[in-house]
Amino acid sequence: MKRIPLWCWATLVGLGAFLWVFTPWEDVSERARTAAQNLGATSVYAEPGAPDVVDPERAGKVIGDRAIVVAVFDETPLIEYADEQSPRQALCRDVASLVPTNLVVVFAANPDGDYNGSYCHGPDFPAPTLTDDTTDVFFLSLLATAEQSWQYRTSETDLVPQLEEFVLAFDTETFKAYGEVPRRGPVNSVYDVWQLVLACLAMVSATVVVFLLLRQLGRALFASRALRPREAGLNARLNRLADRVLHPEGGAPNAAAAKEYVLALREFHDTDRQRGRQRLDAVERRIEKIEGMLL
Repeated sequence: MKRIPLWCWATLVGLGAFLWVFTPWEDVSERARTAAQNLGATSVYAEPGAPDVVDPERAGKVIGDRAIVVAVFDETPLIEYADEQSPRQALCRDVASLVPTNLVVVFAANPDGDYNGSYCHGPDFPAPTLTDDTTDVFFLSLLATAEQSWQYRTSETDLVPQLEEFVLAFDTETFKAYGEVPRRGPVNSVYDVWQLVLACLAMVSATVVVFLLLRQLGRALFASRALRPREAGLNARLNRLADRVLHPEGGAPNAAAAKEYVLALREFHDTDRQRGRQRLDAVERRIEKIEGMLL
């Protein structure tokens, strides 16, 4: 069986890191994505063509900077969520996944045309700190309290009272559960398809490049260690040649040999070149040439 190249493993590591960070399979609808993008700067987003049953400006003043965000969609039925038991709630969960530390309210039309609000909480909305309730229990209690009050105030032409009663209940219930009123948290970065593709390529490429650099560095270190005995041997040969070049037996110094010796020393101590096999080969050739001259 042929061995898988190490760079293939590096590619798989990069791809795995991309999938772990971005989880592209956790996709949401385009309408939810657009809403979340706009909720980064405001607590209330109104889709173009949204009915005036929810006044965005009035709703924004009611909510303030509390950990609540509202998305008001137009009256187009949520056909893309038709397979869900509660289409409007499914849209709410999609938006909440992108604004994870907030409570979310969406106003939209179910596939049957019913236009109303749905409420949910982001997956990272914290559990109460002063009670033993879970986030789900706290949220259901909050919603039940608000519904008891808004059922007498809302109408087909004005759904803002839902938000007013929800905010009043939010202030009361969160103070009991947390000792304070949670403030609006950050919105997750929302990527389109091409951004995800580019992010994947960048992460995989970076992983492969880092792997190749580390492998090259490892090879260089290994080669350096492997060549040290040869380097020491050549240095010893140069030292032995020094006296023979400068003080030859029975004659004047050999000028040509002295010149080659200087070049060999320069080659051996050249720190600007990579200390590799090629440099040592050049030094050895000069040494052999010098030894031939001194015979």
